[in-house]
Amino acid sequence: MRLPLPLAALALVGGCAREGPSVPPVSELPVAPVHAAHVGRAAPTAPPGDDDAITAAVGDYLELVVAISPETGTAIGDHSRDAELDDYTLDGEAAGLRREEEMLAGLRARFASPRASLARKTDLAVLESAISVDLRLRRTQRPLERLPTAYTEPMDAIFLMAAREYAPAADRARASLARVEKIPDVVALARKNLGAPPKVWVEVGIEEARSARDFFAGDERTFLLGALPGERARIDRDLDAATRAYLDYARFLEHDVLPRAGADFALGRGGFEALLREGYFLDEGPDPLYDLGKRVFDETVTQLDAVAHRIDPKAGSWPDVTQAVKAHHPTAADLIPSYEREVVRARAFLADKDVVPFPPGDDCKVEDTPPFLRSTTTASYEAAPALDPVTRGFFYVTPVDRTLPRARQEEMLRENDHGDQVDTVVHETYPGHHLQLSFARTSSSPIRKMSDAKRAPVLGADLFAEGWGLYAEELMNELGYYSDEERLMQLEWTLVRAARVMIDVGLHTRGMTFDQAVHVLTDQAHLEHELALTEVKRYTMTPTQPLSYLVGRERIRAIRERFKQRAGDAFTLKAFHTALLSHGSIAQGLVEREMFDGG
Repeated sequence: MRLPLPLAALALVGGCAREGPSVPPVSELPVAPVHAAHVGRAAPTAPPGDDDAITAAVGDYLELVVAISPETGTAIGDHSRDAELDDYTLDGEAAGLRREEEMLAGLRARFASPRASLARKTDLAVLESAISVDLRLRRTQRPLERLPTAYTEPMDAIFLMAAREYAPAADRARASLARVEKIPDVVALARKNLGAPPKVWVEVGIEEARSARDFFAGDERTFLLGALPGERARIDRDLDAATRAYLDYARFLEHDVLPRAGADFALGRGGFEALLREGYFLDEGPDPLYDLGKRVFDETVTQLDAVAHRIDPKAGSWPDVTQAVKAHHPTAADLIPSYEREVVRARAFLADKDVVPFPPGDDCKVEDTPPFLRSTTTASYEAAPALDPVTRGFFYVTPVDRTLPRARQEEMLRENDHGDQVDTVVHETYPGHHLQLSFARTSSSPIRKMSDAKRAPVLGADLFAEGWGLYAEELMNELGYYSDEERLMQLEWTLVRAARVMIDVGLHTRGMTFDQAVHVLTDQAHLEHELALTEVKRYTMTPTQPLSYLVGRERIRAIRERFKQRAGDAFTLKAFHTALLSHGSIAQGLVEREMFDGG
């Protein structure tokens, strides 16, 4: 699933050296409980009286999200404010937080003891979780002061308007151009607001800001000129101004911010535990999850050794075999077509096995990763917006940078070897994210459709979606899809997901450094160095997201076992998958209560 690095990305740390409102350490912030207890056994009597009120509250929340963040509105499919950007002033951010706090307090007062159906109690729990998590992240992270990529986010919103055909091209282009015109003002606020961010975040900000040249000179310019052919002069002027603003921003980050940057990106134990409780509805703390990651890591190494021995009985170890396997990769020119072929093959295999349903309007397109996301993304999936009528999902693949030295280009291609491609396609498309998120967007409850919306971080969506993606990989092995070479690379990525749990906990609660995390991925999981750097950059900015893959998979496995015991001889994989996917993108604990009637 696509993982944007800015505010929507779940990044946070402690206070900032820049002047601003005083914020206590995250460990001292009050942890108002999310009402998981609201999700209990459904009353068997008359229709509960609070169902309509909870549904209305979800609608009010989405209206508030769009009012605070027009860019989020575009991402979720509300296009009422597509010509506007978010308010990047500190006062505007503070005003938005106050409005969220008022809404959360009102919800907790109004629904202290809700008389509602099980489904609406779940919606209420997810709604409170989304607001609570967003408040916690922003109050502790202070993104406008600490997160340089916050100011490159407008490119994401502008890109979506060109990529998605939700309205006539001319209408989308006019609104997009209105946003482009505002970018110099956004960059000016960055110069005013930024304090001393973590060094690694500044480095990512520099990379994203520099990518503006390719973005505005490429896809965005082509879209605008095609939609508004009579406005070439205005288009050229505004795109040039936006490009200059971001290139100036990159120089500002490099020469002014980087020298004063700090090293502290860690969330801390208190905040990490709060996100596990409030966002994922997990009872486990970071230490038991670390132990889970270590156990699965060791088990996966044993499996890797066995598969590697089948491939080459004379090899010394599984890393030796993977190095040989990585030589089986496409050319740079064939990279996208080779992924397209694998998407077709995976879907056809599942249709033949008949073990999963297919979503209505099933449409998945392979595309180049947008330039401003390439510094932290190798391959990813972006679902259709929750509220848009269009159903197309995008599977992004980062093309090889032909300006890099040949050795670096070869390294990028080696991370797109055939086995890795097969596993990535399974995880991102069929039966992974595309399948799951396409079903989620059919839910009658808008809050269950959210995945990675900027201003509406439903953490439970990560736990379910990434858990499903990793479960999907193992499901395909269970069905006999992989050759030994493909299974080897799928297991290597299972190893990475186990390592992510240890690194996630380590970086944010155990004092692990950036370099130590990179070494875990290069020396123990044997990733290429460039990919390991890309991975760890993301981990520093998204606490608890990296562990969602493995932890989420284990929760799905437990639900499947319980479903199987209840179904007995009538159990089928398709029946289980159909039932599981019908609940939307919410934390597994909430799914389980609904599937088993709150018991």
